[in-house]
Amino acid sequence: MRTDVLEPPGETGVLPDRGRTELGADWKLKRNDGTSVFLLDPHLEVDETGSGSTSPSIVVYAHAYLKAPADRTVRLTWGGVACTRVAAWINGRSIDELGRPADEGAFHDVPTAHSADVRIGFGYNTLLIKAISGDCPLGIAARLEVGADGALEGVRVQASRPYGDTRTGPRPWVIAASEAGPESLLGWKDETLFGAAAVRLAAFAVTPIEGAEIEAIVSGHKVKRDVEWLTPAEPLSVLVPFEFERLRTALVRNQDLELRLKWGAGESEGVLSLRPEPLLEAFHSSIRLLGWTAASTGDVNPEEALEEIDDEEPHPLANLIPLPKAAGIPLVGEWKIPGSLSGFTLRLDTRDAPGAYRIGSRPAEGDEILLCQACRKGQTIQIVVQTTGSWSRFPGAVIADPGAPLDRTLGQDEAMDWLKLLDDKGSRKYRERAVDGTTAAAGN
Repeated sequence: MRTDVLEPPGETGVLPDRGRTELGADWKLKRNDGTSVFLLDPHLEVDETGSGSTSPSIVVYAHAYLKAPADRTVRLTWGGVACTRVAAWINGRSIDELGRPADEGAFHDVPTAHSADVRIGFGYNTLLIKAISGDCPLGIAARLEVGADGALEGVRVQASRPYGDTRTGPRPWVIAASEAGPESLLGWKDETLFGAAAVRLAAFAVTPIEGAEIEAIVSGHKVKRDVEWLTPAEPLSVLVPFEFERLRTALVRNQDLELRLKWGAGESEGVLSLRPEPLLEAFHSSIRLLGWTAASTGDVNPEEALEEIDDEEPHPLANLIPLPKAAGIPLVGEWKIPGSLSGFTLRLDTRDAPGAYRIGSRPAEGDEILLCQACRKGQTIQIVVQTTGSWSRFPGAVIADPGAPLDRTLGQDEAMDWLKLLDDKGSRKYRERAVDGTTAAAGN
């Protein structure tokens, strides 16, 4: 689908005009005023058999110039009708990776449409869509909508190539997706559970943007992150760590994530929404055990081992820290049961973290290694391990109680109801509901 069938410089450099041949393709004006969905079949040339069959595959390019009175952030929604496959470029940059499923009903005839916030610049910008036919009607859909700047006033669309500079592009700008995770991942260090809001960034510029800064605020708590490099139109998800309880509180109170971005001479502010389902999923996933230290032995230099698993600030959930890559490294860690995990039974997950484990003084063997049963808030768990190979992730703690709410797919409202039952003083109501659900299911 990404094969460039135009002559060089191809899809990233084409600047067509109606009635002309440009890069080996004939460009014709096809008006479609008043509608965003465009069926291409009626405009295809009839073959020798007299039919307009779309088999074998046909490639069609659609192009328009977007004239803006100033730099703007707009939402572009695009897709292929029926089984048409599509790709899209803004100012010569592919935006396929930026596209996410459009809001339900964005296009009645295009249920697979994708949307992305894109940046266009003062003057003329280019929009190119590539359509590849399947064995059903060929067509495309594209629509501009109001973006972060709040208006489309003054934005014009035309087919004819303008005189002079026909692609100006925006000054360097960074856009954050409207939703910020959370990621379905938790980390546990000392007596605190940490989650992560995933801020999805996209840069729009001629060259990469270096040295961007993120400042995110959830439930009154501020976290800063540095982003070394952003390649234009290539999305990057930056993990911003927050305490699990702060993320849960923000969701329960219907609070959003406040975001401030700075880069070079530019800056922007926004409010990103959070969704409850990933956080609930993270609570019932393998909660990564973080904060290991190296034990001193004659075989391993503990300072070297500590360098391998250093998890200093910012928190390792945001750090992508190195893992032990060899056998024979002795590690020890201690964790205290937080209130949100009190009353649950926890087991140890050692997948992809091979080693000889002990829970306190008790050897830990087999597939079902208990950390604690009906765990008490403040209870200390000590784990000692001698690595027997390279680790690809840290060991985890998993809730082993029956009746977990993720035995099926939950909607947003139901996931929120479960999160409301968790608290830092013990989660009795949560566990009671889980048991009641199991009992009810057994009786059906």
